Amino acid sequence: MIRATTGLEFVEVMIDYWIKRYFPDEERVEVLQILSEYGTEEWHREVKRVKRDALIISRGSLDKLKSAITLAKTDYRDILIGEEIDPWVIEELKKYSNT
Repeated sequence: MIRATTGLEFVEVMIDYWIKRYFPDEERVEVLQILSEYGTEEWHREVKRVKRDALIISRGSLDKLKSAITLAKTDYRDILIGEEIDPWVIEELKKYSNT
């Protein structure tokens, strides 16, 4: 079981976990570069959750990850809504809930 003391620490740990789970080691640098594009503006909200959900949505596809981050830069809520309506995201989050 992956543990952290706070919810945000848990999300941070899980971001690293999902990178390792979904992407091969040779794509790690590119994945981190794509993720770094979100959170650079003061109006970017929920940075860790958005990055986590973008990774889950991507399912290991760099193109899907790029699309998710591009969408988040327009409206981050379009990514976070997956927590409520996307069965894949819902199941992934259930597997690793910090409860």
